[in-house]
Amino acid sequence: MLIPIPYVHAGMGLLTVFLSFPLMMKKVPMNRAYGIRIKKAFVSDRNWYEVNAYGGRLLLIFGIFLVGFSYFSYDFAPPPASPWAPVFLVIPLILIFPVVVLINLYARKLPDL
Repeated sequence: MLIPIPYVHAGMGLLTVFLSFPLMMKKVPMNRAYGIRIKKAFVSDRNWYEVNAYGGRLLLIFGIFLVGFSYFSYDFAPPPASPWAPVFLVIPLILIFPVVVLINLYARKLPDL
């Protein structure tokens, strides 16, 4: 059984929202498994928490966008077996790239301790 694409977007959005909260609240200590793992974040604990708090806020917005997109796209989404399904699945996910760019631009402003 194939899952409708809006359900996939909603699931990914909810997961992103769920994972963004500990980052925003600075509850995730420096590690190599969970968080915004860019070179500048590993420079110091301060950088780690600042980058992850900022990235968590952006990921929260992105997750809410995905959930909203899934809700509003339900009526015009192609069926899962359609050749257009992969295109429709990937299009909203492309917006993660500006999020990554914004996180890196923010990290550049932090000190190189």
